[in-house]
Amino acid sequence: MLIPVYNRERFIGDAIDSVIAQEYSDWDVLVVDDGSTDSTVEAVKSRMPDDRITLLQMKHGGCAAANAIGIEHARGPVITNLDSDDKLMPDSLSTVLPAFDENPRLGYVWTNWIDSTGDKGTNDFLPCGKTLFEAVTSGWWKASAQRFYRKEFYMQSERLDISIEYAEDFQLALLISKTGCDTLHIPKVTYWRRIHPHRIQNEQIAEMTKAFHLIRRRFIGLSATFTELYIVELEKERDALMSELIGIKKCFGYKFMRFYGSIIDQALPDNTRRGKLKRRALDILRDAW
Repeated sequence: MLIPVYNRERFIGDAIDSVIAQEYSDWDVLVVDDGSTDSTVEAVKSRMPDDRITLLQMKHGGCAAANAIGIEHARGPVITNLDSDDKLMPDSLSTVLPAFDENPRLGYVWTNWIDSTGDKGTNDFLPCGKTLFEAVTSGWWKASAQRFYRKEFYMQSERLDISIEYAEDFQLALLISKTGCDTLHIPKVTYWRRIHPHRIQNEQIAEMTKAFHLIRRRFIGLSATFTELYIVELEKERDALMSELIGIKKCFGYKFMRFYGSIIDQALPDNTRRGKLKRRALDILRDAW
């Protein structure tokens, strides 16, 4: 069990307790603290009399870095990730781990989840005739939480690119499925996801979007569809920038500087009191843009 955590003193205890309460008892937990500045570490240590729980502390490096270090140090052959503000259902491990015992080629499993609001997640079976890798590189992505994977296959992969801070679950699915291992969807709710205002998905929307973009760029040569998705994203980004540029060109400040800029530069040269006045005026115009 891998639990990366950063400043979740309110929730980390519930996450660990949900593992302790599992029907399946042959587990160990590795909590990777990503440089928390609150009381997260103390909350973890209070549960460490249970020797199945280990804490690894690191400087703040982001979600992908914490996951990468956690996978490297994980002791068990099968890993499942638990977000530090979520919980496992009591039969989570007993539902999934027997499948790994039965099939040594099984490398990646995903289940279903339910939100704290009562809404159910959208995980699903693979599209007909596609492998997980083919499905994900075709734009399908319904294999996220809860995910289990065999460490052996991750170690055979190119490993996580920790410069891409978010969407590490998306990266993991691509990396592990690319090894050619077997995959499986178990359509049972095994994961409870806490909905609150400070979830990463709420606070880091732009960064999450950028992460998906960078991951597609990393794997761009492996699928024509994936390449097309990447190009479409670039075109959307280009169109957004063009729209912003058109808006700037329409504003009064831009027109003023374009037509009168050279005259102003001559009348108000730099390194003079009048030049300082010009810079102040420019700052005001920029703020107005």
